[in-house]
Amino acid sequence: MKALLGQVWPSSGDLDPSEIAAALEVRGDVGRTDLELTFPGAAVIIEAKRGWLLPSFEQLASYAPRITARGGGALVTLSQASHALAATQLPAQVDGVPVLHLPWRDVLDKVDESRRLERGQARAWLDQFSTYLHGVIHVRSVSDSWTYCVVLNNERPGGGGRYTFSQYVTEDLRYFHPYGIGGWPTEPPNFMAFRWQGAVHRIHRVVKADVVPSLLDRWPDIPATEDTVRPHAVYELGPRLPPFEPIMNGASYRASRLWVLLDQLQSSETLAQAMAGTRQLTGRG
Repeated sequence: MKALLGQVWPSSGDLDPSEIAAALEVRGDVGRTDLELTFPGAAVIIEAKRGWLLPSFEQLASYAPRITARGGGALVTLSQASHALAATQLPAQVDGVPVLHLPWRDVLDKVDESRRLERGQARAWLDQFSTYLHGVIHVRSVSDSWTYCVVLNNERPGGGGRYTFSQYVTEDLRYFHPYGIGGWPTEPPNFMAFRWQGAVHRIHRVVKADVVPSLLDRWPDIPATEDTVRPHAVYELGPRLPPFEPIMNGASYRASRLWVLLDQLQSSETLAQAMAGTRQLTGRG
């Protein structure tokens, strides 16, 4: 707790741990906070979100009076969003109360730092806490076989740059899509399938995911346009998975984005059959 507080409210480093009180889901007149840390003359309210999501300005504003009433402190957002993404979507302050962001990765780093200073039961507790947090942060289990199937084309993002959309997948093993708009996922899939020319040509596991404020932050050669200078989810793809022969669509899907079970896709003659098998097993797809 002291390590975490030290990152968002450095003056707390002089406090004795007995002076810091932690409260979960504190209900007030305008909502319930996730975590409140209070100490003499100040308070830190932490609002946690799953995935890359961030709280709204209105939600933060509803909590600001609690900080003011304590005499000072900060509002802290906690999610998988990076510092760079949070900086584009969060205000620096709300009604005079500072707004700070913590990626879950920073919390895990603090847990690891604290663990190295402990022995015996305290280290065992921190080991359990780290295991729990990893389970929370990775919202999708690695055994989850839902596969996100999208269409690729030979255009270039922003009309320029080194690669076409298809080449980012086939040559760079990367895929990206707009974040937070148009029904695109707000949590990364475990697997992705890519289709063009009436067939699924590639299946890959997603091995790493991030959200960047702009595609130019990752690929500076991409032209700056309204479509490229906005938050994007970026996926790093693992090696190509079988089958290595095209799986024909078997139906007209145009540019639809589809969810299909991996085993159904790998064992069916067409994407249409895989979708039917997915619906039969899960009622989805």
